[in-house]
Amino acid sequence: MRKFINRFQHITLLAIFTWLISSGSLSAQFTRETNPFPIVIGADTLDYPFWGGINNPKPSLVDFDGDSLFDLFIGETNGKLNYLGNIGTLTTPIWSPIADRFAQISIGTWHRFVDLDDDGDFDLLCDNNSNGVMFYRNQSVGNVINFVLVNSSFEGIVTGVNNTPALTDIDSDGDFDFFIGDPGGQLVFYRNTGSATTPTFTLESTFYDSILAFPGGGGGFNRPSDPQHGFSAINFVDIDDDSDQDIMWGDLFNTNLYLFENAGTASLSDFVYQTDTFLSPAYSTLGFNHAPLADVDNDGDLDMILSPANGEFIDNLKFLRNTGTAASANFVLEQQNLIDNIDVGRSAFPDMADLDGDGDLDLLVGGGDGTIAYFQNVGSRTAPKFVRITSSLAGIDVGFSAMPAFVDWDNDGDLDILIGNENGFIQYWGNNGDECTPNFVNITNQLAGIKTDQLAVPVPVDLDNDGLKDLIVGEWDFNGLANIHLYENTGTSGSPALTLITKFVIKKTARDFTLPCAADWDGDGKIDLIVGGRLMGLTWFRNTAPGGVFPDSLTLIAQPDIIAGSDVGWRAAMTFGDIDSDGDLDLLVGEEDGGVNFFRRDGGDQFLIGDADNSESISISDVVRIIGYIFGGGTPPDPLLSGDANCTGGLSISDAVFLISYIFGGGPAPCASCTGT
Repeated sequence: MRKFINRFQHITLLAIFTWLISSGSLSAQFTRETNPFPIVIGADTLDYPFWGGINNPKPSLVDFDGDSLFDLFIGETNGKLNYLGNIGTLTTPIWSPIADRFAQISIGTWHRFVDLDDDGDFDLLCDNNSNGVMFYRNQSVGNVINFVLVNSSFEGIVTGVNNTPALTDIDSDGDFDFFIGDPGGQLVFYRNTGSATTPTFTLESTFYDSILAFPGGGGGFNRPSDPQHGFSAINFVDIDDDSDQDIMWGDLFNTNLYLFENAGTASLSDFVYQTDTFLSPAYSTLGFNHAPLADVDNDGDLDMILSPANGEFIDNLKFLRNTGTAASANFVLEQQNLIDNIDVGRSAFPDMADLDGDGDLDLLVGGGDGTIAYFQNVGSRTAPKFVRITSSLAGIDVGFSAMPAFVDWDNDGDLDILIGNENGFIQYWGNNGDECTPNFVNITNQLAGIKTDQLAVPVPVDLDNDGLKDLIVGEWDFNGLANIHLYENTGTSGSPALTLITKFVIKKTARDFTLPCAADWDGDGKIDLIVGGRLMGLTWFRNTAPGGVFPDSLTLIAQPDIIAGSDVGWRAAMTFGDIDSDGDLDLLVGEEDGGVNFFRRDGGDQFLIGDADNSESISISDVVRIIGYIFGGGTPPDPLLSGDANCTGGLSISDAVFLISYIFGGGPAPCASCTGT
């Protein structure tokens, strides 16, 4: 036998895991960790592999904590605001994650930090999701961050959808004025007619300085014959060091940046179009560039973070150092991505399995491009270290949105793969290699004739306790009525045959997606469902059906409990595995933005499989302990799972035989199926 915990086999272990944890349920505490163990891609050991993904980032640079170093904030389309503190020096910034949901505020589609009440700290303006502005006053004390909502429709300002505004003292009167790009490519101006401490914004112009932003067009009235303009992101910055503010303008249809130079003064502007390709063409992106500038290396000129917010899913947080001067900038790409993390682009779908038969869990991540990334555990069961072997396991490409489940589907002792895709089919890839050296071949592109509306999500699990792997299937329903399909295995363990029982396992209600995971969440011996959806959140459906009976929409009851990983992002996809071998199941949660989040189950202690007497080594005394417990009612292994040498999920004489072979015959190590691994 071999050990692999995946969407089917981890269910077998849950009863024992439940016995081990004092709370009696998986719903106890989990702690999110961004760098729990080494993850290596190429020559790079990732700094924060489990930070999660960031798509369409909208960064800003401010010295939030007052230490003279620029901190980094990154807004996301789903309303999250990531906060990374600068723990480096004045000349060498190092941004370290502090929070992925700053102050628990949902910023909508944009944010701006500005000292709006002139009290010496940064307040927050952000999108109210209704074309307007929310104003949060900073009332933090020391390290305790506290932002209080002052107004959810601030000053009646209209920003439109997905436009990032900017504030600057355009008239040098000591207070901030407000600017926003409009859908016509014009600059809208709200003058502050109040004061620095009590602002009052008054709409003064919808065509400020006759600015028009169009790719290939000019400024002023040089409107092209077929203009294209979309969402905008503007920044005021003195790019030529002449003591007045120029405009750097990112636009949905511009793969570079506009520059409008201020030919006027600090108190009376006159913005003149200069270029729509301010940066080298080599740095062009998919567009809608957000480009905050600050002197992050303290050399007297402005550096840049360049982030396309238009569907560029990989390497979308670039650092460009200014190798020119304050008056004549020259930006050079120095870092493709400021955050080193696991990122498959979009729609990350993780699973854990012992793919190489060495007794520890490897990491597999399906992605939106239809491939599966394979991270081999080259460490150990208790000290994992993952190295990405390939970004496309076995050359598999299912089209869009690979949703893998690793399972011994044909009961031949090695891992096969069921892979759902965005077209609503489930592909079956059989392993015609072995448990140590898998070789996956496509058996069918449509398992058992299954077809959902869109996005089939396979989860093999024995729901009726008959020893056969049944199948539940999540889906994406265009009509907003997604549910979960249940197929009973009416075949055998080696030759499954799937028969549809119902397409409505859970209560019918409005939902776009169902991304199910199966686990005994409450420790009552029954398999529950934890279901992710298109937007934020995970829902626990408690199984109240009698043992041996399939649950249905009447016996799977939605619970109000907040599930670990619920706030990681849209399209949350959960899986379990005892990744640190401490006797309990940890969580991995994938998300729409292509990243993976790790949650460690609190309270477990690591142990050595096979060390039944807890002596920190494996010897004949462990065999004696196991035999004495099984046949003589002696002292049980401590902990119980330490005696499960062949990792079947239970204790039997075969565990003693396995250990004897290992100790005296050179057989495989406990939980491994390959000698010498």
